[in-house]
Amino acid sequence: METKRKSQANLLARECIVKALLQLAQTKPLSSITISELTERAGVSRMTFYRNYRSKEDVFSSYLREILEDYHETDLELDMPEPYYGRRRMINCFRHGYRYRDFFDGLIQCGFGNIFLKYLTAYVISKWTREDSTTKDRYKLAAFSGQLYNLYIYWSENHYRESPQELADIVGEIYGSLP
Repeated sequence: METKRKSQANLLARECIVKALLQLAQTKPLSSITISELTERAGVSRMTFYRNYRSKEDVFSSYLREILEDYHETDLELDMPEPYYGRRRMINCFRHGYRYRDFFDGLIQCGFGNIFLKYLTAYVISKWTREDSTTKDRYKLAAFSGQLYNLYIYWSENHYRESPQELADIVGEIYGSLP
């Protein structure tokens, strides 16, 4: 029970650090944000920060990895025998994007959308590259990642008016068919 409580407290501290860093990064460059300033804004100690992260950049990277791991788990639970651009898979993808919209939007607004794209691309290529995949296949996956990233940005700019199902249909139209 004690370990679970510590784990929950650590998770809460990490979330506070992420939110605080996003807030601060909207007002000044990441390079000028001090760890003391960040931890004060987050309401945690410097020791808590260094127990969880190596640097300010690591805050974003770690959280992105956690989000992608969470997505991967939900994707596996759905057990979908369809391609990476399949309708049900895309609905799950956009639902997940919406769930983490505050973080993604903050990251993009702070000028760190490239980190989001980098991790998204690495995830897609890692998940969908097979032993017999060609260089051309990897380029297609990289292009697909860019498409998802840009669709997300456009969706965000339009205040999420379209449903994940509508976005999945758009992806299906781009790829010519919906499995």
